[in-house]
Amino acid sequence: MSACTDGNCEIAVTEPVTIRFPAPDDAGRATLSVTKVGPNEIEYEVRSGNNRSTGGAEGPGQGCLTYLRDRGSGNSCGALDPTRPTPRPGAVVIQATTGTDGTALLHIVSP
Repeated sequence: MSACTDGNCEIAVTEPVTIRFPAPDDAGRATLSVTKVGPNEIEYEVRSGNNRSTGGAEGPGQGCLTYLRDRGSGNSCGALDPTRPTPRPGAVVIQATTGTDGTALLHIVSP
């Protein structure tokens, strides 16, 4: 998806998709692969260099935040507000939020 080539975007997805964007600290390209999306559910994987992180959420208003850094990543899942997350120094923030109609909302926010 070309909308995320600069590492800052908001995308609604209804089916599996792969999105490429700049990795943190100019470490090349990172990949977000949505592997499953449906009513109130989403599953995805993020890869950057040797780093790999997976996330998934089920239920209304649920989602995950992934913080991708040049030397690792971390996830936090649970109830989320679907608004755009705040940029973090040295990290790309990925937020995936479920939707009742089978549309998940993805945010990618670069520093």
